[in-house]
Amino acid sequence: MRSVINYFAASRIVALPWLVLLLGAALLLSGCKSYGPIGTPDFDPAYSRTLEKSEQLLFSAKTELENGTFMEGEEASIPSFDGVLLLTNERMLFALWNEQQQRYEPSLWTGYPYIAQVKMHNNILMQYIAIIATDGSKFTYMLDKQNVDQAYAILMEQIQKNHAAPVPAG
Repeated sequence: MRSVINYFAASRIVALPWLVLLLGAALLLSGCKSYGPIGTPDFDPAYSRTLEKSEQLLFSAKTELENGTFMEGEEASIPSFDGVLLLTNERMLFALWNEQQQRYEPSLWTGYPYIAQVKMHNNILMQYIAIIATDGSKFTYMLDKQNVDQAYAILMEQIQKNHAAPVPAG
């Protein structure tokens, strides 16, 4: 009996450094959210290397993209990504920071005529804009409280300018 207890005691001591190392690596990797150089001297507020020459930037903000949800209870198992939401005169765009190329890369975009439904939620607990594209794709952009109202107003204005009429989500 004593040898079994000694075995477990010894194996915990040997496993402890590995466990600490693995937990530390997991925390380090999970804590790495790169929104790019926002707020630094290297930041390009016009996203000039990201947008097309014909596009005019109307709004930008850090966001978390929840891919595949219109916030109807399916959030439990959906992938999410940290990046920036860009609203231009032509499209709604989500861009990720590419550390190697030192630029934002457009990862997902939807032209305003291809947005079928839009809803916004802004309370103390949660702030987001959710869309459903005409092909059925669902995307939710988690924003901070001070940006969600402004982004929603610009989005709805651009949808109207582009003669698209999304079904209001209730």
